[in-house]
Amino acid sequence: MPLPKDSLVNCDIESLAYGGRGVAHVDGMAVFVAGGLPGDTVSVRIVRSKKRFAEGVAEAVITPSAHRVEPHCVHFGTCGGCVLQHLAYEEQLAQKNAQVAAALARIGGVQGLVMDPPAASPEVWGYRNKMEFAFEQRQDGLHLGLRQPTPEGANRPGPVLDIAQCHLCDAYDVEIMAAVREFCRASGVPAYDPAADTGYWRHLVIRHTRAGEVMAHLITARDERKDNLINDLAALFRERFPEMASFVHSIRSRRSVVAFGERIIHTLGNAFVEERLIRGDRQVRYRLSPNAFFQTNTGGAGELFATIADFCALSEAQSLLDLYCGTGAIGIYLAGEAGRVIGVELSEEAVAKARESARLNGLSHCTFIAGSLEQGIPGMDGSGDQAPPDVVVVDPPRSGLHENTAQALLALGAPRIVAVSCDPATLARDVKRLSDRYRLTRTRAVDMFPHTHHIETVALLELVV
Repeated sequence: MPLPKDSLVNCDIESLAYGGRGVAHVDGMAVFVAGGLPGDTVSVRIVRSKKRFAEGVAEAVITPSAHRVEPHCVHFGTCGGCVLQHLAYEEQLAQKNAQVAAALARIGGVQGLVMDPPAASPEVWGYRNKMEFAFEQRQDGLHLGLRQPTPEGANRPGPVLDIAQCHLCDAYDVEIMAAVREFCRASGVPAYDPAADTGYWRHLVIRHTRAGEVMAHLITARDERKDNLINDLAALFRERFPEMASFVHSIRSRRSVVAFGERIIHTLGNAFVEERLIRGDRQVRYRLSPNAFFQTNTGGAGELFATIADFCALSEAQSLLDLYCGTGAIGIYLAGEAGRVIGVELSEEAVAKARESARLNGLSHCTFIAGSLEQGIPGMDGSGDQAPPDVVVVDPPRSGLHENTAQALLALGAPRIVAVSCDPATLARDVKRLSDRYRLTRTRAVDMFPHTHHIETVALLELVV
């Protein structure tokens, strides 16, 4: 029997579902509980009831879990940046690892899976090297900060919260954001409203690299009459933040609420910042442009890439094919151990940056190709005498492999595929897609995002001969 909507039930939270809600069972029915932690006994108000499951909100904690801890941040519970600050980090890691295992068993059909121990983030606080702050105009004025959780049942982002602190990034980044908020309020110019297609200020993105370089990337609507404001803000940065390596202004005309500039205008300092990782005795260097994708946790990226390298087990006589390579971060990291690296990425801008980073690292055996993977793998159709690469790394977007890409991988028949995924469910689906020719032999969860529900996974699939 479905649980009546608005009814109150008491239940024990058994685990965490992907997304951060607690999982309980009432009369055999699964109940997903917002605010419930494993080990809690809670009073839950049912907000949605289906035939096979229900959704609820914890209204009271009757008996708290032994894993409950005090949140660090004054904004926790209001800001949407974190959902798990009140759960001890060791338990966060254990629950995320269990989510990966459950998805591979339930969706991927993997039997008898034994996972490698999960990799914790080297830093649990202050780990983010990139923050995306949003502007919003409301009746009480202009706001700049992080978004609150999306309202239940709403098809729109939550309102912007004017944060005063954030423990996921460096305090210096929050100081810059607060100065920009003060400047933009004083300008009297409103924030952009995507519904009305009016206003000016859209996003502020701050990168802070391990090399100590900081980039402020301001995204606005198009309005050349306000260029003087950008010049005034650059002057403010020179005065209050003289260490800032780069200030970039970009224009976005599309209404979609994405922190991505369509036309970039270099304003102050360098046009890029440099990030660095250590691989053995090599220092791997990356030049990051304003729109470039790079893992947002530099220490975690080191753990992730080291895991990928371990699973790849490359030698100098072997070739690596890096699909969905972005700016080439993985291929360049592995290039010291491979005889040849070929990267494929849709974005021509990202491929240009990958080539630039390869030159920066003195790598002459890396080739990066701009092309779509939706019609297969450019230059490799698996036919004739063409030898497949020794290892293929795939790091697709959250939606996973395109069906044509999966079929092309099956036809190519590389001895090893190392799959990297930010979504356990789509990874499990792709593992099942490739199961006709590949067997999953190793899996490791890598936590890049402490205190959030996100988890990265690396999976090794080996060709069944």
